[in-house]
Amino acid sequence: MDEYKYINSGYNVSEPKGIAFTWTKEQYSFLYFQSRVLINGFEHSPGSCILYRKGTAHNYETLDGFVNSFVGFSCPEEWFDKLNITCDKVFYPSNCSDINSIIFDMCREKTIRDKCFEGIMQAKILELLVALSRGSEQNNTPNDKETYNRLLMLRAEFLSDVVSPPDFDTLLKKHGFSRTVAYKLYSKAFRTTPREDLIWARLEKARDLMHLNQDMKLREISDLCGFVNASHLLRMFKSRYGYTPGEYLNALKNTNE
Repeated sequence: MDEYKYINSGYNVSEPKGIAFTWTKEQYSFLYFQSRVLINGFEHSPGSCILYRKGTAHNYETLDGFVNSFVGFSCPEEWFDKLNITCDKVFYPSNCSDINSIIFDMCREKTIRDKCFEGIMQAKILELLVALSRGSEQNNTPNDKETYNRLLMLRAEFLSDVVSPPDFDTLLKKHGFSRTVAYKLYSKAFRTTPREDLIWARLEKARDLMHLNQDMKLREISDLCGFVNASHLLRMFKSRYGYTPGEYLNALKNTNE
């Protein structure tokens, strides 16, 4: 029997247009798409989710530039039946913001990795499964779903270019939101403000660049990720993750030795 085990995760990961993903993994993989995506040849709107069983072939392609969050894990198979969770089929849960918040917490814990890490992740996996079960049973009104989908498209467009993002107020008009209402809805749906969301996306891009090239200068990374300068990146990185970019790079190098 499988045990609860965290494998990997990503929060608001951005991918360019036209990227096809075709792979099979020996893990359960939950994906939450926040922009349009082609899954098994069929187009799905923002807010779609899918939970792949171990060994099921993944087959999806980005439409536009897209944003998604994901978790890879193992757990006892029996829980899918107990919680009446459908696998290998696209669905639209009514509580996407709660689900995304859980994934955010998992990604944050991934960066800390203290002595409580495994226990916390086991609890988060079960929390995610419960949220998926509840979300699939509840129905949003059409107006609520339409509003949430417009928020998802707004957010995906805003985060499509973290270096020179589109003007947020201009995007609000394009997607039919007033400024006051939009900020309240954004905070409620995504547990953050647009500004903090942009900083998070920039930091995640910075971490990806460090993975790809551990000899890249901090000044180069800050320029490629939209920070004012290297000092700004260092300050934001330390505030968000609890350690400096240098400490993170040293940990990466030690892992590769």
